[in-house]
Amino acid sequence: MAKEKRVARGTGAKGNAAQPKKGRGKQPTRGARALPASDEETGLRPLRLVLTLGFLLLVAAGLGYSARWLWQQAPAVELSRVDALENVRVKAPFRAVTETELEDILLPHLRKGFFSLDISELRAALMANPWIVNAAVSRRWPNGVEVVVEEAEPLAIWGGDQLLIASGELLPRPENLKALRLPELAGDAELVDRIMAQYQALAGLLTTKEMEVRRLSFDDLAGWQLELVSGIRLQLGHDELLERVDRFLSLTRGVLAPHLQKIVGVDTRYNNAVAVEWKTSDKAEN
Repeated sequence: MAKEKRVARGTGAKGNAAQPKKGRGKQPTRGARALPASDEETGLRPLRLVLTLGFLLLVAAGLGYSARWLWQQAPAVELSRVDALENVRVKAPFRAVTETELEDILLPHLRKGFFSLDISELRAALMANPWIVNAAVSRRWPNGVEVVVEEAEPLAIWGGDQLLIASGELLPRPENLKALRLPELAGDAELVDRIMAQYQALAGLLTTKEMEVRRLSFDDLAGWQLELVSGIRLQLGHDELLERVDRFLSLTRGVLAPHLQKIVGVDTRYNNAVAVEWKTSDKAEN
């Protein structure tokens, strides 16, 4: 029995020694992980792709938010430094409002740059000038601005140092319009609308060159007084101005036609006649 046990033990010892040689290529090394099968690796690829895309989207969103926050927090002076306007085009008559005056209005706003420029604010600054009746401001990509300015149209000179514009407003007479030749209107400033309306009515009636209005005035005592470009002065009274001027025009095309160069003034305040003042010593004619 004892012998059989030794044989059996010896046989087991030889078997144990031979086993590592047979399984040495099949068992993994301690601490290493076995490679997955090809079918398992193919199943994991979509999951990895989804995780990678999700991570990239989170990174992009974070960068976008950070850039937006930095843009909002950046001081205006830094923005204007990199956001300069290189092409500024201004269209204007440059009559009542000079180029220098427009530059003084525009520059503080244009220094803010293309994106920071407040269009409404700049237009309001332009419209604050009494001579500017309309202004348009628009951006021109990528670094330009176009400004179009419309000036008020002066109709007449008022009192020497003011001009009457189409809206009926009296504005200070600009220096560069001192030599502008316009009809003169005079009277109480409270009657400016009435005087302007009367001037426009007379201007529509007096259309020939020598008969155009040079000066129209009104006062409570003498009434309306009209001076023509030819130098003839008309006394028109307080009412029926158009009828009296029309009567004078009829005479200039008739009996007074050969003598217009000799006339100084005509008083039309009579119902059916006129009084003529001559440049010579001739007596007044009716």
